[in-house]
Amino acid sequence: MRMFNDCLPCIARGGLDAARLATNDEQLQLRIVKNVLKELCTFDLNSPPPLMAKFIAKTVKKITGVSDPYRDIKKKYNDFALELFPELEEKVKGASFEIAVRLAIAGNIIDFGTHNTVGKQKVIDTIQDSLTIDINGFVKPLHDAAKKAEKILWLADNAGEIVFDKLLLKKMDQDKIIYAVRGGPTQNDATIEDAEYVGLTKMVRVIDTGASIPGVLLDYCSDDFIKHYHQADLIISKGQGNFETLDHQDNRIFFLFKAKCPVVADYAGCKLNDIVIKNCYK
Repeated sequence: MRMFNDCLPCIARGGLDAARLATNDEQLQLRIVKNVLKELCTFDLNSPPPLMAKFIAKTVKKITGVSDPYRDIKKKYNDFALELFPELEEKVKGASFEIAVRLAIAGNIIDFGTHNTVGKQKVIDTIQDSLTIDINGFVKPLHDAAKKAEKILWLADNAGEIVFDKLLLKKMDQDKIIYAVRGGPTQNDATIEDAEYVGLTKMVRVIDTGASIPGVLLDYCSDDFIKHYHQADLIISKGQGNFETLDHQDNRIFFLFKAKCPVVADYAGCKLNDIVIKNCYK
């Protein structure tokens, strides 16, 4: 997915958010934002928006020395999701595959790339809504593909959200799954450290993409990740960043996300705030 004009102010705002998380010094914040605006002036709009996050992270680190400005937010929402998990796990016990899918997608609301604030109440409200609203897409093809596949690559998205993923992983054959997180800090996306913290490494094999980008751009990924990517029969792609960067014509990929951005919603053919399951054949 290419960049649209409406992406530009959102990216600039993301630069300011990261700057404020990294430092209270307004002059340093201003330097970061000016660098982001300067880069946006020459950035190739045919590139996917998540690529700018790599530049923002590099700029924040260069100016402030902070390599992970979202560290505290990630821990906060990992902890919050873990507090919610026992109750959610009870909801899923004995329930359908669809309920687990709905809750896994609900976790995608924990996204500080599209929102500078989320709030715990918004997460709780999204969980409740996800159990009743219509899904934009179909669960059965995903369920059938998961049963049929011999090798499943799961592309994770955000910290906190990854706890919700555990609900759906419990409904699947975990021995077939490779679970991939980001290759380093980028926005509030999950890394190996987050996967270990929430107990995912005890459930499935966890790898990283080799790239500190809030999406999957194969040109930036490690050889090991690319090997698993090409070997997979099924790819479960969580979140908007992965949707923005991956091939929409690859019928192995099922995109699962909450439509939080009007540009992404329009591109995906859904409504803002929809819970989405998108596959090129369904």
